Amino acid sequence: MTSAPPFPPRLHVRAQEPMARHTSFGVGGPADYWVEVRRLDTLRLALASAEALGMPRTVMGHGTNALVADAGVEGLVIYNRCSGFDPRRAAGMVLVESGHGMARLAGRCAQLGLGGLGFAIGVPGTVGGAVFGNAGAFGSDVAAVLHSALVWLPGGEGERPARAFEFGYRRSRLQTEAGAPVVLRAALRVEPAAVDDLRRELDALVQRRRATQPRGRNAGSFFANPEGDFAGRLIDALGMRGLAVGGAFVSRLHANFLSTRNGATARDVLELALQVKRRVADACGVRLTPEVRLLGRWNASAQELFA
Repeated sequence: MTSAPPFPPRLHVRAQEPMARHTSFGVGGPADYWVEVRRLDTLRLALASAEALGMPRTVMGHGTNALVADAGVEGLVIYNRCSGFDPRRAAGMVLVESGHGMARLAGRCAQLGLGGLGFAIGVPGTVGGAVFGNAGAFGSDVAAVLHSALVWLPGGEGERPARAFEFGYRRSRLQTEAGAPVVLRAALRVEPAAVDDLRRELDALVQRRRATQPRGRNAGSFFANPEGDFAGRLIDALGMRGLAVGGAFVSRLHANFLSTRNGATARDVLELALQVKRRVADACGVRLTPEVRLLGRWNASAQELFA
């Protein structure tokens, strides 16, 4: 048996951590190594340690937009719980660390009478993931509110203005940039508003979400909407609500939600997603692309999902 890599003791790294515990799908094999971080200096240490060891590293937030392979994840998984929050009313923005939940952020800002982030109540992930993928809901997204973000790279870190992220629909430059950049903190624009009005807005959005989106084990919308249409509409039009592969199934409430039940595997979810993608392509001539990230040791067949 090989010895464990020499991680700094303050990181409290665990070996063979089951990733099913840390993703909203509730499936996936173990991470070779796993660490939870709650401070930016610890996050930096974890990132630098992986680089020094020549080890692959994966940063995760709430695991709400990830499908982890049954064979697990190579290297170090960094579970980002850095949630510092610094409202700067006079500057018209809030500084928030990348492990802070987006939905919680919407609630905290509403309590302070800071508007502009109501859409975040519909984003289940964290600030870092939201910047990385330009997450959005209810007609708005991160691109509409980001002022700047502090980004870490192996050679150092720096504050980048919003335009540097080259945002598009559910994408940013970070997704293809060399060095696997990591968002440490974001500065988001806000504006003063009445607390009661903001609370009513959030209540209405929460009710709307509950009425249209299934609860349970899923990762939100699985496929990005094609230009001028909705992935859920296409899937629904082909009668695929309820379609199942093993323990994975298409939600009957919203056809763009793939969910899991007890006993499901990551392979079940992948095979279901591939069936949906193929049927839509054959019947409609539209190639759906996933919003969900595939993490870990997948075989070559998983690449078809992105073709």
